[in-house]
Amino acid sequence: MLPSSDVIHFKPTISPAGRLARLGVVIDATVAPARASGLARLCDRAGIDIVWLGGIGPSAGDAVDWGDVLAELAAVDATVGRARIGISLPDRELSALRTDLPAAPAEVCLTRRYRASDRADLLRDWYPVGENLDRPRFSVVLSDLAELADWLALVDDVVLPGWLFRDLETAADEIRAECAESGRDPATLGVGVLVPVSVGRTAAEAVARAEMDPGLARFGHPSETGIFGTLEECQDRVIAFAHAGVTDLRCILPGTPDIHDVIAQLTAITLGSIAVLQPGALRSEAPPPPAGWGGRPARPPSQRVSAGSRRR
Repeated sequence: MLPSSDVIHFKPTISPAGRLARLGVVIDATVAPARASGLARLCDRAGIDIVWLGGIGPSAGDAVDWGDVLAELAAVDATVGRARIGISLPDRELSALRTDLPAAPAEVCLTRRYRASDRADLLRDWYPVGENLDRPRFSVVLSDLAELADWLALVDDVVLPGWLFRDLETAADEIRAECAESGRDPATLGVGVLVPVSVGRTAAEAVARAEMDPGLARFGHPSETGIFGTLEECQDRVIAFAHAGVTDLRCILPGTPDIHDVIAQLTAITLGSIAVLQPGALRSEAPPPPAGWGGRPARPPSQRVSAGSRRR
């Protein structure tokens, strides 16, 4: 933990105006640099809030040349105009990140923890005393809620992978409760989810996109570990996340030829306002249908005869 003389002013991720959560797309660091830059430009033009580059998944960073990734990060940053750029990397690469880049990225997410006893020292230089508004926003991917206590004094956001936390809404509730019990205001901690996403104009299109990319299977099927289905079904899932207090959505997309259409639909599923949502509160019941709409008639219809056939 940082010394008591150091005062950290946390910068939690909040939902942008008009969105249920901040919308991010994750680009695997192993893809070709030209493709990474192209995807970043697509995301930027579509209105994605942040583009993440780096290691993702259960073995994030195991087969990544981080020197190449840092060079790629600078190239991707130069291709976008509005979207923020973040990098996901193991904590042991923090030193290289600080020395090999002329400027720090906007956000840093730690995906693997190799030196738990030294994590405060790894981050110390990034936190100047005072308002420290120039530092990156830090987040950490949790593999278990038991890790939360070790990070509450250090990070702005925590991130829940959908393949490890099958009930993401309940996990978000537990994070807020533990945060309050530890003495940190839950409003100062952003909660994100890292999920595979397959959205389509029809359910069949969503299924086809998920099955088209075998690499997506390592995160589990999006219907079980992420966001899946038609645009309306996916938006309902995001509403549930927002209702549970999730402020940051990090999406792993299928590598399909029509990725531009996937990104376009992705931006639509987060449209909405959180003004009527209170984290942890029970969702309101659906209103009853208008009088006279639907339902069974008071008595069965009489038999009809038409063209020699009988039908009800």
